[in-house]
Amino acid sequence: MRKVVVCSHVQPVDILKELLAVYPQLSVVFCDEYKNLSNYMGEAEMLITGFCNPEVVTAAPRLKWIQALIAGVDTYPLMEIKQRDIILTNGRGIHRIHMAEYIIWAMITMARNLHVFMRNQQDKKWERNQPQGEISGATVGILGLGEIGQETATKAKAMGMYVIGLKKNKADIQDVDEIFTYQEMAEVFKRSDYIINLLPYTPQTDKIVNRKYFDLMKPGACYVNVGRGKTVNEEDLIEALKTKKIRAMVSDVFYQEPLDRENPLWELDNVVITPHICGENTKYLEKAADLIRHNLDVYLTGQGKMRNLVNLDAGY
Repeated sequence: MRKVVVCSHVQPVDILKELLAVYPQLSVVFCDEYKNLSNYMGEAEMLITGFCNPEVVTAAPRLKWIQALIAGVDTYPLMEIKQRDIILTNGRGIHRIHMAEYIIWAMITMARNLHVFMRNQQDKKWERNQPQGEISGATVGILGLGEIGQETATKAKAMGMYVIGLKKNKADIQDVDEIFTYQEMAEVFKRSDYIINLLPYTPQTDKIVNRKYFDLMKPGACYVNVGRGKTVNEEDLIEALKTKKIRAMVSDVFYQEPLDRENPLWELDNVVITPHICGENTKYLEKAADLIRHNLDVYLTGQGKMRNLVNLDAGY
């Protein structure tokens, strides 16, 4: 029997139990908590998980393939995985719909100043003089045009927005009006009414978004971060929000998580904070099932091509 270990904080895991039950050649073990994962890895050949650290890999001398249930694998021990020639596939595409919906909600929230009304409600304050804008006709700049970025572009275009985006290499992408490279990122900040940060975290993107770019933003421009908090210089971000260089921000990710109670972001009236839940979804494992089934079939038969293979040098 070939052992596969499954560890997911997402429920219901019964979806994965049903999926794996049809493979008689597998011995399937479910781990309830990530902190105990290393204890299950001794004989494991395959791992399906939302978390993986060096201890997990070290504890698994027979490990050949990891299927990550998340898209961003910057917290995974990529060097160890590469040195061991372990295959790593990620969850790219699982989040496409629900994260794009969050982004559209965030832009509408800031266009209509709903973040102000939410605070006013807590104070039982009836104030009608907040400007009521719209996202139609506005320019959205999407930093990162992967699956989520492309879905966001489609939804934004349907809402009447002009879509520009940032990509390592230029290419024609449906519903994106203009594409800029990393060397041209300043142009995206200059021209956008809404900046959407979907950048992965790598050594090259560490604090890549900083004062230089915030200073280029249009008066009244807004910022959304659902990529990785470490792609942003948080001190520069806080200063830009305090001075209203950024009119408003919705952020789901932060440089350190959980966000410290003493962090000034909690107190700023132009900030909406969500606790890294943008990628969560009640149908998450349903969406993941097809990807896992496909990759498992390819791995077990040696026929076909796995989806979402991670470039371990690039980090995504």
